[in-house]
Formats: sequence, structure tokens, C-alpha cells
Amino acid sequence: MALIKDSKGRKEKETDSGYERVFGNRQLGMLISRVHATSIRQGSELEKFLASKLPKDTNIAIAKINKSERVFRDAKTDSTGKKHKLEIDCVIKTKDKIMIIEIKDGDTFDTKKVAGEVESLNFARDYISKLMKIPKDKISMHYCSFNARDHNQIEVGAKGLLGECKAMTGKELCELFDLDFNKIVQERKADQKANLDYFIEELKKIPEIHSKF
Repeated sequence: MALIKDSKGRKEKETDSGYERVFGNRQLGMLISRVHATSIRQGSELEKFLASKLPKDTNIAIAKINKSERVFRDAKTDSTGKKHKLEIDCVIKTKDKIMIIEIKDGDTFDTKKVAGEVESLNFARDYISKLMKIPKDKISMHYCSFNARDHNQIEVGAKGLLGECKAMTGKELCELFDLDFNKIVQERKADQKANLDYFIEELKKIPEIHSKF
């Protein structure tokens, strides 16, 4: 789903990275930085990957994880009164309710990010409720951890900050789209061998490491 060789990581001219300070080796620090960037890409591109698997004739009235339809303009007002847009990963509309979903790849989350994402879901719910004149109890908020085993793992990973958001596993998300979760997981593993081979070859190019093979 994402290749290390296509990820840039930190730029050569930037100051020493944390990875370089850990190993005392600039080349290795840059390589680990690219691995980290690849991991982030996998997570940020997850919703696009899922969208590509939706059948064209799907009977779900979904925003198709389509950017133009999941961006809520002027949905958030800051302390100065200025309006801001919000972008939500996924919006699903059925006959009797609307689901707004934040999609995450991992299961352990940064505290500040969780708080901000939950806040954004709340702003989006308020916005949809006012715009479409729909009661808030008809709009559910969900925090999806695609690879989590169960709801408890997600709630623990979110440090108890989900509030009114409901935990959702990747399997549950795939069921909404009528997709095969296990098949999706296997497809996302397609680049693993290529990444391992590339990582080893790049390690061999580092003199201090090559001498130890």
C-alpha cells in the first residue's frame, strides 16, 4: 500500500533528526525517517484505499469518502469568531441516520490528536444538524481503529477521550461497505516484502552497518 522507496522522510539539509541522535548515524537516521513517513502514509491513505474498493453501484448513500462531499465549510468558529472548514474521513447517510467517522490505522493514539479529532467530529455533527435540520441523536460519531481487535482496545488507546464517539473496528467499517475485511488486510500487506528487501539493501549501503554483516 505504501513503499519506503517512494517516501522522502526528512530532508538532507534539515537539522539532526531524533533517529540520527539515537543511532549516531545520519544515513541510518534518514532511512528510519523514511520508514516512519511510510507508516504515516499508510494511515493517511487508508480511506482512499477503502474508497477504491467500493463498487460503483453501491446502494449505500455515502459521501464515497469523496473529499468535496466530506468537507464542511465554515463548520468551526475559533475564539476570534473566524470560520474554518472541517474535513471528516467518512460520512455515511442512510434513510434514518447519518454516521460521521474518523478512520485510523493504528490503535494507540496521541492524546492531543484524539482530543482534536473528537472535537472536529462534534463540530461536524453540530454543523450537519443545523444545516440539514436533523436532530443530533440521528447523527452518530464513530472513531474507527482499522486494525484493532475490539472496542476496548480502541477506548484504551484513545486514553478515555472518545466522549460520545463510539469505537468502531475495521471489520465493522468493512461490513458497512459490504467489503471483505480479511481480504482488505491481505491486500494491504502486498508491499511488505518489497519494503523489507529495500530496507535491507539500504542498510547494506551504510558503511558502518555493512561491515557488520
